[in-house]
Amino acid sequence: MQESDIPQFRILETLIIAMAAVFVVWGTYGRSFGDTADSRLATVLSLTQDGSWYIDRPAGQEPNYFEQRTIDKVMVKGRLLSSKPPVLPLLMTGEYILVHKVFGWELLDEEDREKIIRFTSMTLVGGAYLLAVLFFAKTLRLFDVEPLTRVVLLFSVAFCTQLWGYGTNINNHVPAAGMLVVALYYALGLGSGRLPATPWRFALFGLTGGLVPTLDAPAGIFIAFAGLYVLAKHPRRTLLWVAPVAAVPVAVQCVILWHATGSPLPVQLHKEFYLYEASYWRNPRGIDALNEPKLTYLFHMTFGRCGLFSLYPILFAGVAGFLRAIVKRDTPWRGYVLAGGAAFLILTAYYMTKNNYGGEAYGFRWYIVAMPVLLLMAAPVLSGLRKRWHWVFIGLMLGISFYSAWECSQAPWAANRQWTCRVLGPSYGLWK
Repeated sequence: MQESDIPQFRILETLIIAMAAVFVVWGTYGRSFGDTADSRLATVLSLTQDGSWYIDRPAGQEPNYFEQRTIDKVMVKGRLLSSKPPVLPLLMTGEYILVHKVFGWELLDEEDREKIIRFTSMTLVGGAYLLAVLFFAKTLRLFDVEPLTRVVLLFSVAFCTQLWGYGTNINNHVPAAGMLVVALYYALGLGSGRLPATPWRFALFGLTGGLVPTLDAPAGIFIAFAGLYVLAKHPRRTLLWVAPVAAVPVAVQCVILWHATGSPLPVQLHKEFYLYEASYWRNPRGIDALNEPKLTYLFHMTFGRCGLFSLYPILFAGVAGFLRAIVKRDTPWRGYVLAGGAAFLILTAYYMTKNNYGGEAYGFRWYIVAMPVLLLMAAPVLSGLRKRWHWVFIGLMLGISFYSAWECSQAPWAANRQWTCRVLGPSYGLWK
């Protein structure tokens, strides 16, 4: 029997995945938490009632209920449009049409609305969370990671990251993370030859990889690295099976944006769309009004009050893996770790240009997509640990990370709720 097939560890892996599934079924919220859902629900309501991506209504007609409740909107061609990427609201619209026809649920009925939000969150977000956990486990097994490391990393991705807290409510980060983990499984498996090079596997890589940037555009940096790797290993199959399938979700988004805005680029790249007369973003408040020096902001998004590594220190094992791969040529899976670290640094450099830590959110939610990648990068480090004090230290990092993840699950959409703020103080905007 191979070490990776020890029954006790297989049972532990199964229990972790089962716990994540129970959490999705019983822990998913049925409320919107404000802008993150309301902006998308405004699009769903407009698409189903008016057949339009614009979320405002002509004078004399009853306003869009959800448009009135969100600040996440822009003005294009004199019309209001949700500032959220359109693919997730499109999927939500499809689900709403389904449950409306099957159960008769109405989005404007308060009681039905809770059921609709819960169903959508459970399937599109909770389902992606489960996919991330399941394919993370498959990736570790694919590369024969030793059992104890595998269990620790699987528990970490399921319950020691923001995926837990944000896997219960409507957002684009967890669906993007789920698609990214699936895409990486196929990219690494096909590129390394550990998975048979069948057309359907290339197509699945293309589909999930193409969905990632439509759900969370900056996360596309990880797909870019993975895509180049698969292209180098299988150029003909990549061009034949990956590229056409990956183009479908990207093309859908581009067509929607072109129709609504006259440009295929995301609205976030058009700052003028945010500066219409009644826009909240002309005079932001609270954490949205922050204007910290770049280095201060970088510190707090990594090691400070919203810090990726202060809240979830188990993720720092991924950085240790990256540093080891730079120094030691015999590091297992060295090329993959270096590529993951490079993509993470590019993502970090991009987010240094922002200045509100993801707004009214627990921690730095823009890093959610990077969390499974960092944990995969940690495998060479954890696999090499042999001394008892090493694992005691890992246990301490797991405990802190688990507490942060639990705290995040209690209040995912609220600023300055992190335990780090009770040590370092809250983030203040211009209203201080």
